[in-house]
Amino acid sequence: MSLKKELAKEINLLEQEIQALETKRSRSQAALMESLISKQDPDESEMQFFRAYTADIEVKREQLARLNRKLQKLL
Repeated sequence: MSLKKELAKEINLLEQEIQALETKRSRSQAALMESLISKQDPDESEMQFFRAYTADIEVKREQLARLNRKLQKLL
């Protein structure tokens, strides 16, 4: 497989992974917002999930940016 196609495939997979992580993070975000609105202490596990998903998303976005730069150099 050509390098361009391989990079495009990896980029597509990363975009899908980011989208899935953002969906999961939004569930935790909604729970955290609900606790703020209800003036209750947020659930510690929801805060941990939110932080973990956010960290994973940031790593994936950095990888995505790196792959996009590689692909642009090949074009």
